[in-house]
Amino acid sequence: MTFTETDYKVLAPNGRAVVRVASYEPPSEEPSDEYPFRLATGRTVYHFHTRTKTGRTPELRAAAPDPWVELSEADASRLGVTEGESVRVESPRGVVVAPAWITGVREGVVFIPFHFGYWDEEDGAGPNARPRAANELTITAWDPTSKQPLFKSAAVRVEPA
Repeated sequence: MTFTETDYKVLAPNGRAVVRVASYEPPSEEPSDEYPFRLATGRTVYHFHTRTKTGRTPELRAAAPDPWVELSEADASRLGVTEGESVRVESPRGVVVAPAWITGVREGVVFIPFHFGYWDEEDGAGPNARPRAANELTITAWDPTSKQPLFKSAAVRVEPA
C-alpha cells in the first residue's frame, strides 16, 4: 500500500517518524541443493555504507581494508576451509572472493559486509578487479513502503577459491 502525503498529514506527526507495521514475508530466495547457504549482508563497526568517507580515513581503512566471509566452524570444516583462506561465494547473480573468517555465525549462514565495492580499487570494476561487492550477490528489489533496497540476503554456494 502506498503511503500518500495526505495519509502522513492525517497522522499529524509534527516532524516525527511514522512507524508502520508490516506482515512477515519469507526471504525471496531459499537455500537449495545448488545454493545451500543463506547469505546475510550487513554493516561492520568500521565502515558506513559504501565507505566513500570511512574508506578515506586511514585508521578505519587499516582496520578493515577489504571484505571477508564469515563461516561457522562446522561449515568451514565441512568445506575444508581454514581461517584466512580465500573462498568463492556465488549466487545466481554474481561472485565474491574474500578471505574466510571462522566465527560464531549460525551454521548454514554466510555473512559478508556490504561496504565494499570498486570505487577505491586501482582496477575499478574492470576485468582484472577481484569480485568483492556483496550486493552483487543479492536480489535487486525494494520495500514497497519505505523504498529501501532489499540488499540483505540470498542463497549462495561457497567453495575454496
